[in-house]
Amino acid sequence: MSTQDSWKRYLQTSRVYSSAVFIPLFIAVLALAPKWLFFLLLAGALALALNELWWILCPDESGKLKWLTFALSFALAASSCWGGMVGMAGMFVLVIMILSLAVLPLGSDGKDLSVLGRLLLFTVYLPLLLSHLLLVWDLPDGRSLVAMVFLVTWGGDAFSFYTGKAWGRHKLAPNISPNKTIEGSVGGVIGAGIFSLLLAATGLVSLPWLVILGLGMVANVVGQLGDLFESSLKRSAGLKDSGMIIPGHGGLLDRLDSVLFAVPVIYYGIWLVAG
Repeated sequence: MSTQDSWKRYLQTSRVYSSAVFIPLFIAVLALAPKWLFFLLLAGALALALNELWWILCPDESGKLKWLTFALSFALAASSCWGGMVGMAGMFVLVIMILSLAVLPLGSDGKDLSVLGRLLLFTVYLPLLLSHLLLVWDLPDGRSLVAMVFLVTWGGDAFSFYTGKAWGRHKLAPNISPNKTIEGSVGGVIGAGIFSLLLAATGLVSLPWLVILGLGMVANVVGQLGDLFESSLKRSAGLKDSGMIIPGHGGLLDRLDSVLFAVPVIYYGIWLVAG
């Protein structure tokens, strides 16, 4: 067996073992943890992911600007935890104002606007989207709905991976993620539908099963777009993975990319359906 084949087998095995450890651990946290502990765990994950994303989007910016952006990111998460949607929206407006003022010393030759654009993308893409998990937690059946977000993304990703490995023939987005196939993508949506129906069968979410099924499958589709978006960010920075923190999966951002896009679908979808 070649070194390349051995490495691929190691990555696949590590992927399975990592999932076997992290998914049950996360479900246990959802079942037992109070909100403040969930927030602390989310803040820890946010800290690691922020550092990974900074090296993708803003590797050449100053340390002062980095720590200011990080502090505002945590403030954004905290405002959504204790202030809900109104608190998060108000804090995001404040973030825009502070970052706009922070780039003024860079001059008016266009660099200030370029840096500001990347900083705003930074705060919207990671802390703002991730903070929606705290909003979902506060909904009726919030713990189960948070679990649903991860089931339809991570569970769907597992279906996508093995479906693509077995039957993948047609490339989905070869210029962005060469290994993804249309067959694998369809398998991921089907897997998300299966997990959604299993969740509906438990009765832990007080919504009609058809609504749960629809939300789960749409969230998976949007989550796959989030995966492709993160892949495009890494490709523009010349990176394959955002980090190496999780064996077989890469960086933490590589695990959250689909979640970031899927969680607003669940939150606003329920808001539209159930008010």
